Amino acid sequence: MGDLETDVPVPGWGHSTGHLDMRLPTRPAEESIAIERSLITERVSRYGWSFDERRADLLSDCFTEDGVWEGSIMGGEALGPFVGREAIVEWMSEFWTTQRDQRRHMIVNTVIEDQTDTTALAQAYQVLTAARRGQVALETTGFYRFNLERSGGIWRIAHLFSGYDAPFVPGKLDHLG
Repeated sequence: MGDLETDVPVPGWGHSTGHLDMRLPTRPAEESIAIERSLITERVSRYGWSFDERRADLLSDCFTEDGVWEGSIMGGEALGPFVGREAIVEWMSEFWTTQRDQRRHMIVNTVIEDQTDTTALAQAYQVLTAARRGQVALETTGFYRFNLERSGGIWRIAHLFSGYDAPFVPGKLDHLG
């Protein structure tokens, strides 16, 4: 075996650990399905915006009442799970007390892997940056898996898995002092 610096994360760790479920498209999107996919993608994006703008009210609205947030660093160290909308928002907003930088969660390459009238599975890449003292630094990259539920015409996150490709220290940019 090589050294830890070159062997971790293992390429494709999200799929090989069962945290991602990439599928072949099974059907063309009909107009009504395409509209719902747009709303699902918007909810996924609002999750990042809500955290970055420190809006606990909007962050709370992203999740179902019994939502779950969990994650993993490189398929090893587990984060959470945090169960229930209030527990998720409380845990996430605790970072705001120590973060002195401006975080930006870029959620890109969102694909909808499965969708019914009331449920959806979306997956996306994440690129997390932080700006402080006039400089921007890459914090980490990774992926998200969102299980969403539609109730009353509104899509919300029922279960979010966040996979990080490298560890990072929330709220700290060591190279910037």
